[in-house]
Amino acid sequence: MRSIATTNRRAIRHNGEGTDYFASMTDLMLGLIFIFIIMLMVLALDMRQSASVPVVETPVNPIAETNLARRDLLRDIAKVLQSQLPVTIDEENGTLQLGGDILFPKGSADVYPEALTKLQLLGKALDQVLPCYAVGAETASAVPCNAHHRGRLDAVYIEGHTDATPIHTARFQNNWDLSAARASATFSHLVESFPGLGTLKNDRAGTLIGVSGYGEYRPVDESGTAAGMQKNRRIELRFIMTTPGGNDADTVAHQIDAEKAK
Repeated sequence: MRSIATTNRRAIRHNGEGTDYFASMTDLMLGLIFIFIIMLMVLALDMRQSASVPVVETPVNPIAETNLARRDLLRDIAKVLQSQLPVTIDEENGTLQLGGDILFPKGSADVYPEALTKLQLLGKALDQVLPCYAVGAETASAVPCNAHHRGRLDAVYIEGHTDATPIHTARFQNNWDLSAARASATFSHLVESFPGLGTLKNDRAGTLIGVSGYGEYRPVDESGTAAGMQKNRRIELRFIMTTPGGNDADTVAHQIDAEKAK
């Protein structure tokens, strides 16, 4: 009898331990399920919030876009020239410079005969590139425009510049006259070789290419040396792009002048 009672007590003890073990496993599973449900709820809330937040696009700076378009234009011209004509490209200010000494004798606005081929090279490059950024040009070269052409030209100024040597002749009263005459002669020879350049218009139907003379008042080298004065004798093409909102060419040119004067 004593052995049977002992056996029963052992059985009861074993059954109790089993019950505790299964109870612990049940609590653990319930806890894991609860944590899983909480994680699903958090994930669902995050997804809902992400879907409800509007996507804010960073606005494109129109001035930056315009500068990039002008840079592309200058590089297109340089690519066509392919070092056949010595020019200086200034992407920051949007200009292309030709040394005046390669085109004109000192104190003269008559182009060297041997310089005519240089102007023809420049005219060919302009005739191929400018129609991609302008309107019209029925007689301009029908060269396909690349997809990256995204800007529009408002004006192209052919600018004449001289050194500080005074001049006073029957033809030129001062360097203003000489520089303007050189710019005009450059334009005439370009249009003579490529008439389509003279028909180019901007998006406001205004004539695209104009001329101006600045005498000695916009030097690129103020050293006063012979080399510096040679640099100042130049023809410069300035490219003004149309910006969204439509600042006209004169306003943009005045802004450029103000920046250069600082």
